[in-house]
Amino acid sequence: MLMNKKPKASFSHKFLVRGLCVTAAALVLTLAANDAQAIRLTMKRVMFEGSQRTADLTIINNTAEEQVYRLGFKTMRMTQSDGLETLEDGVQDPALKSADSMVRFSPRRVTIPAGGSQQVRLMLNKPKDIADGEYRSHFWIRPEAETAKFDPAPQDNTSAGPSVQIKMLAGVTLPVFVRVGPMNVSATMTNTKATRNGERIAVTMDINREGNRSLYGDVEFSCNGKTLHQVRGIAVYTELATRTVRLNMPVPKEGFGGCATMDVIYRAEAGDAQYKGGVIAQAQVAVP
Repeated sequence: MLMNKKPKASFSHKFLVRGLCVTAAALVLTLAANDAQAIRLTMKRVMFEGSQRTADLTIINNTAEEQVYRLGFKTMRMTQSDGLETLEDGVQDPALKSADSMVRFSPRRVTIPAGGSQQVRLMLNKPKDIADGEYRSHFWIRPEAETAKFDPAPQDNTSAGPSVQIKMLAGVTLPVFVRVGPMNVSATMTNTKATRNGERIAVTMDINREGNRSLYGDVEFSCNGKTLHQVRGIAVYTELATRTVRLNMPVPKEGFGGCATMDVIYRAEAGDAQYKGGVIAQAQVAVP
């Protein structure tokens, strides 16, 4: 957090001002982070596959204020059980093939009015001698820090002038894929377990991937062909052969209809070139 330089003041006054700044900034950050619709995008991910060379992404500012956004790429690695982690600059992972060097985008900084939108174009410039495989980088969209002056209550007649409150609004990322050559992937589900805690059921499973591309789909829990719960957007990226997934579902109000086991189905999206909305993998788990 950057603070404007001020003349020296008493320790108690500086402590109060800094405390107010930190508290206010934390409050704004918490509110923004909890508002999942502060930034909305028209895509969940960008896929360059086959002859596709451009993609248009629309950013929607769903806040009540004009926002300035910066855009860029970063490298993120999927871990077996904790989701995604960002790799620091200069850190290399031989299991990752980055896509950002061949994907350009414009503009790189946008100002969007309250409730407005802005289109960003991503363009693929694929090298002729590129090896077959799946390449991936993560595109980030981040609001700039917004400053607003405020005057804290004076203490002991000591005033150091107005300080600065910094609002930090949460950004978003989405994966950008470049697929080169024939793609094929298969999966199995193992070690599926379910435990009950009151009105919630925690389900864990290992999704095992084999092939040269990522997996992406929804997990459905069903009984006698009836869907009880669905969790969307479960991915297993190419750097992993197995991902341990932990999901929660509510206990159905009408119960399980006498089922001793639930079907756990990992289903692809309709746009998946290989599975076309079909079942990628499935297993059963005992109803707790």
